[in-house]
Amino acid sequence: MTGRGMRPPVPLPLPDPTLESHPVPRERHFPVRSVGPGAAPDARHNLYSAEELNEHANRVGLKPLEETDIRQLLKFLTSEHDMDWREDGSYDETFDPTWGPTIVVTAYSENARRNLDQALSNLVEVVHVFLFQDSRFDPFARETFSRLRFDVIEEKGLLEHASDDRVREEFNAYVRSLRLFPEDLRHERLAEKNRQRLGLGCLNRPHSPGRFGFCIVLDEKAIEDLATITFPDGPQENAKVLNTVSLKVIERYWDYPETVNPRLTCGSGPEKRYYDGTDISPVFDLPMICGAWYDHDGLNEMFFIM
Repeated sequence: MTGRGMRPPVPLPLPDPTLESHPVPRERHFPVRSVGPGAAPDARHNLYSAEELNEHANRVGLKPLEETDIRQLLKFLTSEHDMDWREDGSYDETFDPTWGPTIVVTAYSENARRNLDQALSNLVEVVHVFLFQDSRFDPFARETFSRLRFDVIEEKGLLEHASDDRVREEFNAYVRSLRLFPEDLRHERLAEKNRQRLGLGCLNRPHSPGRFGFCIVLDEKAIEDLATITFPDGPQENAKVLNTVSLKVIERYWDYPETVNPRLTCGSGPEKRYYDGTDISPVFDLPMICGAWYDHDGLNEMFFIM
């Protein structure tokens, strides 16, 4: 064999070398601001239970759940709210009826700062438009929208122009600071025991509510694209117009592979690459992706299957 015509192997992704010279601590306590209806101080006091909403569905004669039904989305997004994440009975401290991925801002130019609030406002409105596509399910859409909360992390000194790898590690350090996992994983003296029992990856990236499975990155272009959205007058045009805007999402659980798995390659020809824990999501599909997260094993499985 001469090897003529053989395709070169797809290179494995390599970590950002600056993570060695400037490592991220195990926990990072970022100042966070929240946007969306679920960010209101009294938001959790104005929510309806699943039983109340199902009673409404029965009264108006809605059919059983369908695959694209907004009721199914609400079911996924609220499926973890009653879990005791710390396994110590501190449910009242960790109870959170809201949903929405964390947003990490990596652009801090004068233009980005000027447009950020409008970009966030438009992102909330995109979700509203997505949820209210079918008037039959308006009560469920209102309930889903009233629970929406985006937590926004802004820290110029640490995040300006940050690489995807650094965003992931900083986001993971933030999630660790929330302490939404059993107490024993926080003790360094048990680190070796937990490495053997759970694996190093589980120790470094502890399991958490689904809303912390991935984050949204707002760089200069994403902020500009969101801030300049013009919403269509007719609902039929919403998906077509709003899907022209895309956002980068970064999976927190992903880690650098040691061996090649052909199933984790995407693209073709010179654009072919190995899955690196990031993907691009049309902004209009974001609620659907948040719901699908609960039924898939990571973004790679989600986007390969969807």
